[in-house]
Amino acid sequence: MAVDLQQETASAVGEKPQATALSHAQRPGVIGLYDLRQLIAIMVRRDLLGRYRGSMMGAFWTIINPVGHLLLYTFVFSIILKVRFGADAGTGNFAIYLMAGLLPWGSLSESLLRSTTVVLEQPNLVKRVVFPLEILPFVCVISSFMSELVSLAVLTIAASLYLHTVQWTLVFLPLVMLSQLALASGLSWILSSLGVYLQDIRHMISLALSVWMYGTPIVYPASAFPPNLQFLAWVNPVAGIVTDYRRILLEGMPPNWPAYAYYTAVALVVWCAGYWFFMKTKRSFADVM
Repeated sequence: MAVDLQQETASAVGEKPQATALSHAQRPGVIGLYDLRQLIAIMVRRDLLGRYRGSMMGAFWTIINPVGHLLLYTFVFSIILKVRFGADAGTGNFAIYLMAGLLPWGSLSESLLRSTTVVLEQPNLVKRVVFPLEILPFVCVISSFMSELVSLAVLTIAASLYLHTVQWTLVFLPLVMLSQLALASGLSWILSSLGVYLQDIRHMISLALSVWMYGTPIVYPASAFPPNLQFLAWVNPVAGIVTDYRRILLEGMPPNWPAYAYYTAVALVVWCAGYWFFMKTKRSFADVM
């Protein structure tokens, strides 16, 4: 698999690796990633196909999984426990409410957990001077993001059927998702770099993600925080992202603009800091590995 990836890398990076490396070095950040879009697309496709290689249903699992989870949540929370979302029980059932929070969180947590070992899993690429290692964590993020889009389509259809309407506020969802993407990318760059030097980082992050999840209003509304802890709903950028997902998908409301401005600013800072940190530390990856 590593050999195949190196062959595809050679063709995507170009026949003149020195020129490509120089061009990439002069165009950092978003522009540099855009220049490498062909290679990123190849690796994302390989990653998505590799998840279901050898299974009977193949890529259909990307649809079966969210549908199955939605049916399970509906049975447990709406039929057995009879939990409802919001003050108005007709606003949407708890299964849809829960899934609207789990989707962005699941994509983020998967990206962060995978990023802790993504560089270590490709030692041959680390030794290739021409290979842009910064796309490895980014590929994890995009791959998880693509899987979320499929689940999001299922959730949007289910919410529209339940609410008997298609929320016009869906036009705002790409804005929230871009902020989510920036936050996940920045954190993934940091963790992937730390993962080279700290072998225990994956276990540490696994525990930290559990704490972070229960500190985020995913299985409960943000209003459930005690008055003296309401600031947690603002400090935690994922809380704002999850809340805006629900506002857009279920409540027919635009994002909470003050909260959106805050978590977007945090996401951009984390993006820049994560990219800078990775580019600074990647020079010694080969020596450590």
